Amino acid sequence: MASVSVHQNVCFAGSRPISPTGFSLTLMRKVLLTLVFILLFPALPSCGSDEHNGYHGYLLFAKSHYLMRFGLRDGSLSVVTNLGDKTILDVSNFLENRLLIAESASINRKEVRRISWVDVNTGQTAALYAGVLARYLEEPGVIVYDDGVSLFAVALSGESDSEAIFTHKMNQVSNVMVASGNTVLFETSEADGSLIRSYDVITGALHSLDRLSGVCSLDQSVWITDLEQLACKEHSNQAKNARYILTTLDGDVVGALALPEGKSFDALTYISDQSALILSERWKSAFGGEEKSAIWVYNTQSKKSQRLVENQDLGSSVVYTSF
Repeated sequence: MASVSVHQNVCFAGSRPISPTGFSLTLMRKVLLTLVFILLFPALPSCGSDEHNGYHGYLLFAKSHYLMRFGLRDGSLSVVTNLGDKTILDVSNFLENRLLIAESASINRKEVRRISWVDVNTGQTAALYAGVLARYLEEPGVIVYDDGVSLFAVALSGESDSEAIFTHKMNQVSNVMVASGNTVLFETSEADGSLIRSYDVITGALHSLDRLSGVCSLDQSVWITDLEQLACKEHSNQAKNARYILTTLDGDVVGALALPEGKSFDALTYISDQSALILSERWKSAFGGEEKSAIWVYNTQSKKSQRLVENQDLGSSVVYTSF
């Protein structure tokens, strides 16, 4: 996939003998050089990435008008495409070489929200529906999207029109997620909290998942495909750094992620063929309270986690691609 690099990795390979003239530097110059290195060092990308992680592929994410690509192996960052005056609000899986995006644009001084697709190779885009959020179920070939007041399901085969599957108050749906097979999960804000429902796009069965709703929320949650479980933040843990648990759709908690304690994580996406759950870590610096972030990976097989790169924010929606 063609891309324009926005930064290059900087590595220091080995050392060279110091020239005797190097010692002629004044104390002031030494101090200045040291300060410059200290200031620049945190911003340098990770070097020798093949040594510190065995993961591969790329994460696609949105940054305002740009669709970006982050390399898991080396921490590289590049621009995939620029959508001009359109702001990308959400990205998700779609057809080969394409993503579904929720975007907004100002038309005649009015904000217009719609669902579109974008080709990650060519940058070509096309609008599909007026809407605020959408997900694609690959096996049945169905898109489920929310227009702000109703959820619709539409088959890409074109054999039928969009079917309204759930009507709700304005912007009451806070999250939509693809689970296993033909099932999509969605969450609505209610007077006494939030409620998760499941919908089967083939049978049309709609169920309220009360027990799951009492355990956790879909916000910052990820479906672990090969485990058939949801990784989500535990409701009962009221601490700022709530722990991530694994639960079934029935609300049965089967385990917890062995993540470092005392850190605040948000789950972003799961890469099934690498057993890799991608998370972001957020914190505030000790001096000045500056917002900081880092990208982590948790292996569901080894139950080990590692920080991939610091000073990188992927936002809240991420899509994995092998190219």
